Amino acid sequence: MNKKIKYLLLMPLTAIVSCGYSSSYLIEGDKYVSSNFKENYYTHWDDELKAIKPVKEIDVTDKQIIAEMNYGYEPSLLNGIEEIDPNFFDKAPDVDEYGEQFKMNDLDDSFKYGYQSKLFDGQMVCGGQNNRPEYAQAKGRVQIGESGISIRFSKESSDLHYFALQFKASTDNTRPAYKEDGNPANNDYDLMHESKIKIKTIIYTKTLTQIEAYSFISDVELIGTVRQAGVDRYKTNNGHVYNFLAFDLEQYELSRCVGVSIQFEVVEDALLTKNKELGNNMTYALFLYEIFFPYTSWN
Repeated sequence: MNKKIKYLLLMPLTAIVSCGYSSSYLIEGDKYVSSNFKENYYTHWDDELKAIKPVKEIDVTDKQIIAEMNYGYEPSLLNGIEEIDPNFFDKAPDVDEYGEQFKMNDLDDSFKYGYQSKLFDGQMVCGGQNNRPEYAQAKGRVQIGESGISIRFSKESSDLHYFALQFKASTDNTRPAYKEDGNPANNDYDLMHESKIKIKTIIYTKTLTQIEAYSFISDVELIGTVRQAGVDRYKTNNGHVYNFLAFDLEQYELSRCVGVSIQFEVVEDALLTKNKELGNNMTYALFLYEIFFPYTSWN
């Protein structure tokens, strides 16, 4: 099958996608730039990883760190990080500092290429400005649905210390939008809502004979936003609520990491449920900003 290949700097044209500098990516056609929220999911799964069943499932909910940030309104500090990263014990880093220190594309050129390299460039937050098409096409993050994505690394790690993920949640909508009580939403604050989700992060490690998978489960409560179709970002949603998730890996003595996958399940979302009852269907997504394996070396 012939496919049109372009080198493009691409992003979903939605109001809640982050921005940030990225290298050129080899992308099929004009993917991930549709004004239709549902068409911008990145769904790549490596066949090799998809076939692997986890040998162990570990619930890290009680041990994880969740930092919620309203970027642009208050300092975006990663409070609580000292619990798993003693190097930041005296001073919680801000997201710019953290992203610059631990971005994976500084570790090896193999993390600089492909669409997934958006998750390795250290850009953890952004103010948006997606009303400018030229800006939107040049900068962006990765939108996933519940089925998630996988990334197969061309390198393998030495030891693993901890895993960290920067993300936020949003839904699309067609006007009018409704609040949980069934009344129409009047402003962007009406459209912010609480979500309970379950994130599954699978770490793939290499043995002498095969690749093994370890599944880490995180229950997360977060703030979501809603994008109303056809409405300018500055008129309708507040897209500045970000979430930082981190959990320790050292105690599991994992090494030779060769890949990672991220999936999620919406456990509870009253706004989503109410709008579906009213026939005003929404599509839920996570927007992944950055993936980190701090202090890990790659061979």
